[in-house]
Amino acid sequence: MPSIKVDIDAPNKPPNFPSADEILQQWRERLRLAEAANPGEHIRGVLLVDGSGAPYAWLKFGPTVTMAEGRTQHFVAQLVNSDAAAPVRVPYVYLTFEFGLRGFIVMEFVDGAAPAYESERDVADAAAAVRYLTGIRAPNSVPGPIGGGLIRHPFFQDRESAVAYPSVDWLQLHVNRASILRLAYGRAGGSVDFSAEVEAHGLRLCPADLNRENFMKDSTGGKIVVLDFGATCFLPVSFFRSAFDISADHFTMLLCSQITEPPESRNSEGVTRASYALVPRGSNWFGLPKELKPLSK
Repeated sequence: MPSIKVDIDAPNKPPNFPSADEILQQWRERLRLAEAANPGEHIRGVLLVDGSGAPYAWLKFGPTVTMAEGRTQHFVAQLVNSDAAAPVRVPYVYLTFEFGLRGFIVMEFVDGAAPAYESERDVADAAAAVRYLTGIRAPNSVPGPIGGGLIRHPFFQDRESAVAYPSVDWLQLHVNRASILRLAYGRAGGSVDFSAEVEAHGLRLCPADLNRENFMKDSTGGKIVVLDFGATCFLPVSFFRSAFDISADHFTMLLCSQITEPPESRNSEGVTRASYALVPRGSNWFGLPKELKPLSK
């Protein structure tokens, strides 16, 4: 029987909040009901309810749910929700833990609906939320999620890096190696230098998965709520613009038309080109400095 490994046990949990063990018991029952109601669907989250049937939290779970995701959401929620003028909300994280091969994030339940494609107001509100989030600076100089870990971004094959980069310099070296090797496919590889943009802007929050399902309009105040931090890390600002360039998602492209920040960087094209250089190789090991290979998880 695997053991429960708690990563976050937040002090702002509601009173008499269930333990991780009690949540696991309810998760099994709620998952069984969800699967019966939605046969064939991949269930990634369930609503947790109390004895009266009232919801008290949302539980996100799965083999790709990481404690780094929970730590990043927790960090951002504390900052964003303390600013009454912020155009965005982030669900508070109450508890995160690992059990077996799955990660679990227990967060504040927010009632609402996804923004509408056809609503200019909804798209504008979501764009304002993203602009606010990308203004958040990292607490340190290490690229990636809070507490360290693999970077999730469409730059990488399967949207996840092979290693955790200990510094921007190592990330830059990999981008340049991948980009230079693009010469083999008949295009000038070029290079990037993140030093100036990092000095000017620091590492910024980079929400790299902006599909519509990751946003919600709060039913009480109408404020945009950002729900998913699985592909959100702190990176040089070029990576945010590159995420737009790489994406083919319709809602992301609608947002792109309204977002001019973070500042444009001459490196974004190089980042995108380096990403395309990884495609024919199908591997994030392509161009990876040998010194980083022992860091693979």
